[in-house]
Amino acid sequence: MPELPEIVHRAREMHAALIGRTVTAVDVVQPKCLNVPVEAFARGVVGETIRGARHSGKWIIVAMDDHTLLLNLGMGGEVLLHPAGEPLPEKVQAVLGLDDGSRLSFHFWWFGYIHLMPSDRLAEHKMTAELGVDPLSPSFTVEALAALLNGRRTRVKSLILDQRVIAGIGNMYAHDVLFRARLHPDRPVNSLSNAEVESLWRGIRDTLRTAVDLGGTDHEQGLHGNVGRFGMEHLLVGYKEGQPCPACGAAVVKIRTGSTQGFICPRCQAL
Repeated sequence: MPELPEIVHRAREMHAALIGRTVTAVDVVQPKCLNVPVEAFARGVVGETIRGARHSGKWIIVAMDDHTLLLNLGMGGEVLLHPAGEPLPEKVQAVLGLDDGSRLSFHFWWFGYIHLMPSDRLAEHKMTAELGVDPLSPSFTVEALAALLNGRRTRVKSLILDQRVIAGIGNMYAHDVLFRARLHPDRPVNSLSNAEVESLWRGIRDTLRTAVDLGGTDHEQGLHGNVGRFGMEHLLVGYKEGQPCPACGAAVVKIRTGSTQGFICPRCQAL
């Protein structure tokens, strides 16, 4: 599943490649990925020129003249740009034709969305309006994180996965976030000291920045079919059951944390 580092790169690629391109045609194969009827979607995008793209949590926000596309890859998938004449993938949910003859295809493995909103009503799109703070933004400071944690009793892993609190972190990167912070996933948030809050903040920033710097994971395709350079060798404890902890040498163990699996060092992250 693509998380914040992968979405950051998809948005950057789309911003660089698509600005100034006008949508000339629409083909929707799977209408259920839309939030409006196919006819309304086509009326809203055909003739619109793409003005930019940015990320918001696990969403890609594509600004056009009067409308905004909101893309979510769900459990995985690709947004691919095909030069004129290049065949499309066998499976797609939708395709946008562009004025230079290229085409933009969308393929979701599961639960992907292509939503359309009038740009002046973007705040009414509930799924993005309810997103929490961007952990890569300058406003995400130690003090901001402490304020988010204040008064909460949930477990720390549940909190950092809650998109309404911090937008963009998923299970892929959460293991190393908590290892860097030396926190057990089941630690109650209200039990963290000031020093541990700062360690959690650094764990979030360092883990995500490392992945962003490497272009995201090496198994998620970018706009041009490229992949990132973040591989298993860059994970510290995530998905490394039985391997030695990079800090103390104890064997990494797999545990159940709520509805997800967790990978921890039982010595460095004692509960």
